[in-house]
Amino acid sequence: MQEFLEKSRRSSWREVIHCMEPDWQDNIMKAERAAFQDVLPVPDGSDVLDVGAGLGCLSVELARHHRVVALEGVPERAQFICLRKEQDHLDNLRVLNADLNAIRFDSDQFDVIIVNGVLEWVGLFDTSVSPDAAQVRFLERLRTALKPNGYIYIGIENRIGWNQLRGCLDHSGMPYTSLVPRFIASLICKHHNQYRSNHNAGYRTYTYSFKGYRQLFGRAGLVIQSTWIAPLGYNLPTYLIPLNQTAIDIYTWHWYAAPVSLKVRVTNLIKKLMARPSVWRQFGSDYVFLLERRNA
Repeated sequence: MQEFLEKSRRSSWREVIHCMEPDWQDNIMKAERAAFQDVLPVPDGSDVLDVGAGLGCLSVELARHHRVVALEGVPERAQFICLRKEQDHLDNLRVLNADLNAIRFDSDQFDVIIVNGVLEWVGLFDTSVSPDAAQVRFLERLRTALKPNGYIYIGIENRIGWNQLRGCLDHSGMPYTSLVPRFIASLICKHHNQYRSNHNAGYRTYTYSFKGYRQLFGRAGLVIQSTWIAPLGYNLPTYLIPLNQTAIDIYTWHWYAAPVSLKVRVTNLIKKLMARPSVWRQFGSDYVFLLERRNA
């Protein structure tokens, strides 16, 4: 990052990025990562907080339409967002290098708060309490900073989602740890894992099922206003499927082959049984939630 920053200061960040790996380019530049803006029920010019802004991809795209505060805890990342702001002349963007557990925003300050791929890591940022208690405390801070009619946008994995069931790596750095009881996951990770953080000893990167998220949000005084499944992942929300039958049918119509044999007919029937809101709610790999204050 230090080398990247120095090169970006000498020329421009856009020139430097083209020499980097494609994954880095996507992480920094892919505008589709902010495609969820289409479902945010707020007008242009709203006040937006992007929590854990990373290298600024979401903040920059949001700042084209809104007044954005990019909150990032890693100094080098925050410096890079500042470079983007300066070189791209983004007057609507402000950058804060701070930890949400330490900084205090005014009450009723933001119309929208973006929490994309952040909530699952909160148990590593705050080790003073259990991971779920840290997540509740984190969400309570966000709720306080939210305007009465504002929204919190959350993109996150499903603990028992399809990707997890087929063995994709969990936030522990190992497969299947989200599927087993927490104490077993903690035993598995305790002596073998420091994935992405020296604090990640044991298992503190909690994700949940739909029911678990609803309960977690409720403990923080928040309710789910809308839910979508992101089939391509919450980091590529170009498809966000609401949990109703019509939307699922439209998205899955191409799943079915012409019924030319009994095997194909049976396969089509199984696919049709799986393409139901109750199944997607339970096993969709990634959720996108829009939350509001309880009794807002």
